[in-house]
Amino acid sequence: MMYSRGQFAIMGRVGRKALRLYHEEGLLVPSYTNGENGYNYYSDEQMETLERIKKLRKIGLSLYEIKQILDGKADETKLVKSRIREMKEDLKAVKELARGESEEEKLGDGEVPDIKGFEKKTCLYIDENVEKEDLGISIGKLYEKAAREGLNAKGSHFVIYEGLSDDEDFSMRTCLPVADYEGNDAISVREEKCLHLNFKGGFSKSGEAHKIIKHYAEENKIILADKVLEVYNRDMSVDVYYPIS
Repeated sequence: MMYSRGQFAIMGRVGRKALRLYHEEGLLVPSYTNGENGYNYYSDEQMETLERIKKLRKIGLSLYEIKQILDGKADETKLVKSRIREMKEDLKAVKELARGESEEEKLGDGEVPDIKGFEKKTCLYIDENVEKEDLGISIGKLYEKAAREGLNAKGSHFVIYEGLSDDEDFSMRTCLPVADYEGNDAISVREEKCLHLNFKGGFSKSGEAHKIIKHYAEENKIILADKVLEVYNRDMSVDVYYPIS
């Protein structure tokens, strides 16, 4: 299974800028580049490397240090212990990292996507290609706008990602469903038929839902559009919708 840079970034909960940086620094080089259009693709196996990079970055190791570890030129244990001495306040995070390698979480076991439409919603929206960690800022802007207009939110906010296979065409639209509003600054969103999964593993692990859907589509020869909708529910679950072509 291969994933475009945009798809891989969404699944791995990182920004596309970060993936470009890791590529340029030689930490995570795409496993395949299309010679005709220059598009880069990543494999399932590289998600494990990405998670390792994220954990090492979380405790403050530099990209140079991480590359030395990945290339087998530095002792990971020594570098981590040194970081513990320097940053005692991060001790808990370091221990979680050490435990994580032997206690891999098994998310999504037994979960099977279903065919479901995305019901029509009238939404306030904002078009901003932001990194995943900055998404909350866009969402906050929409709630502020709704408050100014005296509008009531009607359902969970969500994000529409389009152009997943092409960095140049990639776009994201953050939406907030509202009740009884017909202003020019609103849009109607509806998808007749989608491959859908309600993922209960939390926002930070929702990349697993994308993997489940992509594998299911491939196994069942279902062609998906170059688009995905992520709905963030109050119970911390995520509804992922891939429109079917």
